[in-house]
Amino acid sequence: MASIQMNDGTVLRFTEKGDGPPLILVHGWNQTAALFDRQVSGLSDHFRVIALDLRGHGNSDAPDTGYRMSRHAMDLKTVIDQIAGGSANVLAHSMGCCVLWSYFDLFAGDGIDRAVFVDMSTHPIVNPAFNEQELTHYGAVLPAEGLFDVVNGLKAGAADQIVPGFIDGMVTPSITAEDKAWILSENARMAGEHSGAEFFNDIAADWRDVPKRINRPSLYIAGEASFVPMTATKWAADNTPGSQFESFGPDEGGNHFMFIENPDRFNDIVARFLVGDS
Repeated sequence: MASIQMNDGTVLRFTEKGDGPPLILVHGWNQTAALFDRQVSGLSDHFRVIALDLRGHGNSDAPDTGYRMSRHAMDLKTVIDQIAGGSANVLAHSMGCCVLWSYFDLFAGDGIDRAVFVDMSTHPIVNPAFNEQELTHYGAVLPAEGLFDVVNGLKAGAADQIVPGFIDGMVTPSITAEDKAWILSENARMAGEHSGAEFFNDIAADWRDVPKRINRPSLYIAGEASFVPMTATKWAADNTPGSQFESFGPDEGGNHFMFIENPDRFNDIVARFLVGDS
């Protein structure tokens, strides 16, 4: 793997393959760049694919601090500027969408050519003041007490009891045992204390005002059987000027990891969007 040093001294590592326009892949909470292997191989015929391990994940350094979306967004900007030559397409999954929303919030899209947001809601925490339509549109599914239960459990060393249950709800029944074990093994690489800090900063944020300010061609992809309500991904798409929307049904691997369960369709949708054919 190649590496790059951030301005705080943290070294991030990434996999790179292919020629053409740069495409940076940003994984979700507790994940690693390795889970994008099928995108690295499937999209590198047309793009220079860069799959990044965020700080604390995979093969990157794991400092004691910095597990905030703004810090990840700053790291992404460094990768765009120094590795991608100042301009790149970016595909983000789950928490990676929050990193990308933070990037647009901080940098107004500078350096982004096209953006792909995969399966994330703009306000995951339940606000008691939300009505039923707001809960549906914003994807507010986790009560505040549940957030702290997860954070405290992860920091107390209970990741091996918490994370497998999460993964069970993120895949379809048709996933292979090997793929599910692979996802779990990559999740196990992140330290629980860092995972807890990142989970809090991932889930507790409110990104509802950002989509309307996204000023780059954008695609949103949802899993119809995902724990992230498809209505929330669609709401974000509807509120992003000129964006496109695609979904995967339950019989198409349409849960949170549709890019692992149905990589051929996923890669085709992404490639057509990035070259402007859809």
